[in-house]
Order: sequence, then C-alpha cells, then structure tokens
Amino acid sequence: MIHCARFPLLAALLTLAGCAAPPAPPAEPPAPAGLQQAWVQAVAGPAWAVRALTGDATCPTLTWAGGSTAMQERSVPGDEPAPPGNTQPERKPTRFTLRACEAAWPSDAVSVQLGDVTLQAPAAEVRRILVIGDTGCRLKASEREFQPCDDASGWPFPRVLARALALAPDLVIHVGDYHYRESPCPAGMAGCAGSPWGYGDDAWQADFFQPAKALLAAAPWVFVRGNHEACSRAGQGWLRYLDAGSGPARTCQPGAQGVSDGDFTPPFAVPLSPRSQLIVFDSAEIGSRTPARGSPAWTRWREQLDRVAELSGERAQSLFAAHHPSLAFSPSLLGLPSPARSGLTPLLEDAFGQRLFPPGVQATLHGHLHIHQVLGFASNQPASLVVGNGGSAASGRINAAAALNAEPRPGARLETFQSHTEFGMTLLTATPQGWKLRAFNALGQPLASCNLAGQKLRC
Repeated sequence: MIHCARFPLLAALLTLAGCAAPPAPPAEPPAPAGLQQAWVQAVAGPAWAVRALTGDATCPTLTWAGGSTAMQERSVPGDEPAPPGNTQPERKPTRFTLRACEAAWPSDAVSVQLGDVTLQAPAAEVRRILVIGDTGCRLKASEREFQPCDDASGWPFPRVLARALALAPDLVIHVGDYHYRESPCPAGMAGCAGSPWGYGDDAWQADFFQPAKALLAAAPWVFVRGNHEACSRAGQGWLRYLDAGSGPARTCQPGAQGVSDGDFTPPFAVPLSPRSQLIVFDSAEIGSRTPARGSPAWTRWREQLDRVAELSGERAQSLFAAHHPSLAFSPSLLGLPSPARSGLTPLLEDAFGQRLFPPGVQATLHGHLHIHQVLGFASNQPASLVVGNGGSAASGRINAAAALNAEPRPGARLETFQSHTEFGMTLLTATPQGWKLRAFNALGQPLASCNLAGQKLRC
C-alpha cells in the first residue's frame, strides 16, 4: 500500500488513481487588529487603572482633557505551554494573540478616551454595586458537561449583561469564574458547535470579554479570582489581563516548595465611601483543600489573612469578597442543604475564631456555588451573599425551610435565608443604614429584596 503523505511527488502523479494528499490542518484564525476592549479596574494600592486589549503592535494612547499618556505593556502575544497540573483529557499550548496594556487612572481626569471608547472616572462614593459571578459557558470533558454556548436560554450570560447594563451601576464586582471552555464541543452537538476551547485568547474572548464589552466600558470593575483562574487552569490569562498587580504581568511559574507565586495575590482594599470599603481576597487555589498546618502553603495563607485583619481596621465597615464561601450551603438535586466546603474555612477560624472574619466585616460576597443565596445570622457572623448564578450551568437547589433549620457551620445559627436557581445578578444600593440588596433574573425581573444594617440582614 502506498502512503501518499510520505511521497508527495508520487502523490501528485497518482491523484488520478485515487491517491490524494491528506487534508491540511485547519488554519488558525487571524489575529484581530485594533483595540478590542477597554475598562477601568481596581488594582492594589488602593488605586484605579485603565486596561486594554489590542491586536496592534503597540499599546494605544490614553487621552483626557488636558493630558495624554502612552499605555504600557503588561503582556505581549505568544504561546505558553498547557497549564501544569491540568486534568482535562485534551491538551494544547495556550495561544495569546492580543497585547495587554495598562495606564494609571489620571488623577485630574473626569473621563478618558481610548480610541472610540470613553471611560468614566470611578465614583468618589459608590452608591450602586452590581454583583455577578460564575459566568462562563461550561465545556468540560472530564465531567461530561457541555453547555449550549450558542443558546441564549442555555447560556444566558449575554442576557444577564444586558439587564446589568440597564441598572446603571457605579461599580461592578465579579466574584470569580470567568472561563469555562476547557474542552472541545463534541461532534454533532449543535448547541456548542465551533466554540473555541482551551485557555487562550479565543476562549477568553468568547466566555467573557466579547459579551462583557459594553459593561466593561460602562462602569469600573473589581475582579475577584475564582478557582477556574488558578494556575492549573486559566491562570495564564488571568495574570495577563485581570490580576490586580500593576506593571508587567506575573507568571504561573512554580515557586519554592511547590507553592506557586502566581496562585497568591495579596489582599487589597477598594474604598467605597469614607466609612466603607471592599476587601478583595484571592482564594482561587485553596478550593476545597486545606493545606497541612505548618506547611509553606498554610503559612502563606495565614499571612494573607493577617493582611485582611490590617485592612479591616482602615474603615468602619467592610465587605469581604472571595470566590469560595465559608458560610453557605451547597445545592443538591433534592434541595437538602449541606455546609459548603471551603479549604479556607479552617484558616479563617484559626485567624479570627468562630466569627470567621475580623470585626467590621458586615457581609461577605462569593460565587463558586451556581446558585443565588443570602444568609443572615442570629449568631455573631457577618451576612453571607452567594451570587454564582451569572450563566454557568446550574447545579441544584436549596430548600429554604430546611436551610433555616440547619447550620452552614457549627454554631452559625440562621435567622434569614433566601435562595433561587434562576440565572441573574444582584444590585447593592447604599442606604443610610447600610445596603439594600435586590436580586434580579436574566430578564430583569425582581427575585428577592433584603436590607443590610451592620451585619444584620432582613429580607
């Protein structure tokens, strides 16, 4: 038998005999040109930065009334090896085709211009906060889960964004898990046919940046890191684009004793008003696994929590944002509540005792569980808000009556609980007493309303 691919000249002569050269592999899509997205985000400092993704060979120039500055490179296009430790059966190098750029927000600017995008200055006092989380379209072969990314009902994140834009927030907080397209869509599955997959720009663009483009430009953002953005998964893109560290992007290179520096981000605060702030905590890598007490990882996590204690003393009241909840219930098909597992919880208890958080933390914001739930406590714990219903496939429900008779951890006694499984978002509006929480579905219809005064929640 003649193998035509081994003999290209012979193949050309024998084409009439039915021997044809093998088909060429599909060409990579061309790199996009010009500005793709621009946004304002909170960075460590506390400070605000303008970020942009461009297909051009240089970073764009930021202009405002009375000034201009050239944006600086955070990262350049290029390929990286597949993430180390990843468990998906399909692996390929991570391809980045876009240049990531950054500039500090000009202190004298009311707005800035970047190409045809106008970005507004962060509010001096934040009144309306939109919270979303767990938004990507799940394509995961190891769990045989393939969400219909092309179906607005099956993956409603674009609908959620449209309604979120109509709410005109001063600030958007994403509580983590932006990227879910880890595996190719199976042949014959129409709902996700042709979707990009892997950890490169094409999947990041499809899962987050393209659908979020208008909301990115409409309000400043706070990005909380989820477990999907750990270095073993989509951490390479996270560090290039959304990480709170300024300057050249960090990398996912392993650190000493198996502790990757890329998986640790120092906590930082975002001022909301003269009295209140948001504390942002990176729990991406800790997941449901608690490191051994005394290990390098344990020591490092404790250092992170010591920093949280310091930050909490800088304002009278704080909201604490981390992807993994420690005071919540995991959903199930039968609705029976079980305490949500977080590898951070033993460390929180070690640092702060039964309350889990330092004084002044009035409420905590989370995702990870693909459901909406609010928990208010009769015992001395801050209110807990889980907003993991932004678009990723749902994972069960929670029976409210059963939850009120249960404890998300020993000694944490509930007095208020609400939950729903519809996709959507939550708006926090400042009040003289604290915050008013309103949950909406993907069509903008109200689902729940609560008031937070101090750490007490009433629904």
